[in-house]
Amino acid sequence: MTPIPPTRRGACPAFLAPMETGDGLILRLVPADGRLSPAQLRGLAAAARRLGNGMMEVTARGSLQVRGLTAESVPLLQDAVLALGITPRLGLAVDVSPLGGIDPSESADGHKLAAEIIAGAQPLAGKLGPKVSVVVEGGGAVSLAGQKADVRLVATGPGQWALTVGNAPARVLPEADAAAEALAALVSIAALGRAARAADLPGCGGRARGAEAAPPLGRLPLADGTLAFGFGLPFGAGDAAQFEAIADALDAAGARDVRPAPERTLIATGLSAGAADVFAARLAALGCITAVGDPRARVAACAGAPACASAHIPARALAPVLAEAFAPLMDGTVSLHLSACTKGCAHPAPASLAFVGMDGGVALVHDGPASGAARPVRLVADFPAAVASLAATLAARRAPGETTRALLARLDPAGLWADGAMNRRAGKDHVTSRAE
Repeated sequence: MTPIPPTRRGACPAFLAPMETGDGLILRLVPADGRLSPAQLRGLAAAARRLGNGMMEVTARGSLQVRGLTAESVPLLQDAVLALGITPRLGLAVDVSPLGGIDPSESADGHKLAAEIIAGAQPLAGKLGPKVSVVVEGGGAVSLAGQKADVRLVATGPGQWALTVGNAPARVLPEADAAAEALAALVSIAALGRAARAADLPGCGGRARGAEAAPPLGRLPLADGTLAFGFGLPFGAGDAAQFEAIADALDAAGARDVRPAPERTLIATGLSAGAADVFAARLAALGCITAVGDPRARVAACAGAPACASAHIPARALAPVLAEAFAPLMDGTVSLHLSACTKGCAHPAPASLAFVGMDGGVALVHDGPASGAARPVRLVADFPAAVASLAATLAARRAPGETTRALLARLDPAGLWADGAMNRRAGKDHVTSRAE
């Protein structure tokens, strides 16, 4: 069959620039203040049903997406967002912890620096590419380590911030200089043109592996003595009815607000201990992810076919199969990525195992990004049996006390996957290693 070429647009869907894909236009929304009231979430879900196909997503960077829009319905949804009192973030993406300022475990609140960078970057509007981003991480319960950034500031101590531009070595700066130095880096990127990223600057390129960050799930203490509670929808997606039911659960728990967060999660704030327990039970009944031990929490999956025009496989439909098969091996040391094509939108950084749709089948990349996929592939129809066999083979060879990451490094899972593909073509039903 003719491969479907992945469409690389050099941008992501945005509030003012929705993106066309297989199921229509996608609009991405980041609340400027980082939070929604239960009523606003309910209203957004109703608008998604009325104006789109009803599907909503929480992205790896903590953005909200509404799918299935048309050119005619996009402005209506934009008007609905404003009518709900939601102010969308526009322009340069500067990310801070969703619990910044209320997290007692953070080293510093990044909001002040973020505001200085946003204000200082206004003259660069139209000069920076749409994917250029900044992360200001003050530490605490919500890690931003998994988010790629052109410019990153990380609190290292009282009044001290480490600045990293692209993949250059970090420089520790006093807080008084941090915003100005970050802005200087952005000016340098802009000077190279809208297609430039930080890695294009002298000394800022090279290969760097993105960090893995645990999703912020479950109870999180807040500075005012109340609790936050982190949760997620399976693989970051749900229909309008699920989001409306979540809004009802937020109201019933007396939550102050809900905050989109990294790793496809949402965080409710202002809960009492008793309300948090009831809230968790209601979320579980809705099929939500509420604990780090849930294997679905470490599986990233894009929408896949038929929602995405570049997709080779129905990634999100296959994701539960992958999570179930690898559940016994999910010990917190590995991440899984199921990508419908080699773009790897759901997890741009390297994953422990990336199952990638290509040439009408599924390839496997070990310890790398989806873009590293190569033949041979397993047929899509064989995927459930193939992942079950691979997981069983790995589990059977795991030594006592061995982490799954160490196991994968020792056994060459990509080789097992390839050998399984060859054996399948030879009429065999089992997966064998190259050593056997």
